[in-house]
Amino acid sequence: MGKKANDRINEIIGKNKELEAQLKRAVADYHNLEKRVSEGRSELTSFMGAELVKRLLPVLDHLEQVVDRGRPILSERSESKDWFRGVELAVKELNQVLQSEGLDEISADPSTSLGTGSVFDPSLHEAVDTKDGEDNKIIEVVRKGYNLNGKVLRPAQVIVGRKQDNHPEERNSDEGSSMEDSGQARMTENEGSEGSTN
Repeated sequence: MGKKANDRINEIIGKNKELEAQLKRAVADYHNLEKRVSEGRSELTSFMGAELVKRLLPVLDHLEQVVDRGRPILSERSESKDWFRGVELAVKELNQVLQSEGLDEISADPSTSLGTGSVFDPSLHEAVDTKDGEDNKIIEVVRKGYNLNGKVLRPAQVIVGRKQDNHPEERNSDEGSSMEDSGQARMTENEGSEGSTN
């Protein structure tokens, strides 16, 4: 074989290696694209699921309010009891379906007289008001919050405890001014009563 033939063979081998590398890159790109499309589909599916669950939460809130308010005022008539049990069952089933989709309630236990209860966490709870109580403890849950597959779907709306700052100087000055006010009121009353006797 001549030099030309060897050069031609080397050229063909080089082209073959180049085409093989291009094919490998194309296959890798295709696999990456497949993976991205699959991830995009699952993200879209989970987003759509989250949107649907988010739209169902107000319905769940209303049904739970009906159940909570209906228990104490339930009449003794059997039709009312049956209707109420039906609503309770529907709420229970709806909760089970939503839980199977990855929904779970955010813990927001109200503080008790013993001081137990959940600590306010701004990543899970939304403070809508504060009241006198143990600092940074949840006193009342205004609206339940939920996680969906480990991510906050809707934070729990809560009322948070806050300790009162009682400064002795302010309290003393307030007491002094209220004593002065009551003294002036008594003097005015005495003057009024003296004037009425004359």
